[in-house]
Amino acid sequence: MSIKEELDKSIDYMLETTELDGETIVKLTRENVAKVEAMIRNDSAYYKAFDKDAKPIKFPRKKPEEYKYGGSTAYWVKQLKEILIEGKQKSTDDHSFEKIVTHLVSAIDRENSTHLNADGNGRKVICKRIKDNRENLCKWLKNEDRKYEIINCLSQKTDDDKGRENLSFASKFAHYAAFYLFEGTEFQDGFSIYDGILVRVLPKYMKAYNIQIKGYKKNYQNYQKAIDSIIDAAEKENEERISRNGFDHLVWYYHKARE
Repeated sequence: MSIKEELDKSIDYMLETTELDGETIVKLTRENVAKVEAMIRNDSAYYKAFDKDAKPIKFPRKKPEEYKYGGSTAYWVKQLKEILIEGKQKSTDDHSFEKIVTHLVSAIDRENSTHLNADGNGRKVICKRIKDNRENLCKWLKNEDRKYEIINCLSQKTDDDKGRENLSFASKFAHYAAFYLFEGTEFQDGFSIYDGILVRVLPKYMKAYNIQIKGYKKNYQNYQKAIDSIIDAAEKENEERISRNGFDHLVWYYHKARE
């Protein structure tokens, strides 16, 4: 097969898009989601984050708690699941709840560039909030009352003075914790990720599907409502429904390369 034939063949795997008033948006279809999920899982920048077996790697001759690699988000939630869902005192790899939370917060912060420590103590404050609410975690992550208490707890300002409101991190913690803790259940897809790219391009999709929801910036409940309304409208148009996770990945991956 020639180079031209290979390039021509690649068109079959391009994401399907549509035009609206001169703006290009990606179609919210399962086919497009599947393509993006495959691309993300084969991208060296992201694939390790989804690996449940990606354990932390220590430096050979340094202090016990110094790590060359801190372990993946998927790995640490897998450890957390053994304690919160299976009722173990320690995980199979001999990690306590407190240690798991510390490393999970670091992994999510590192893999998603949420810069928790920009205020000097963000990780420490967030970890304490999670640890202090151990008994509430499963209930909050199932979010059956739709109050988004985990988001409200983790996105509060970390300090009265120089603290930050970490809404993006809060949404990513909730999203990934639910995704792996409740895998295969109705609670797995409970939280959309609040991301800068998604926030910027959301108006294009709201316009395309005639969604009239205001105040979705810095307001997670309205943000989730806007995304759910778009997904609902796309389902009617395409006669198939994509998940919140699929929406996040598809829209983010398509537009990040075009910013």
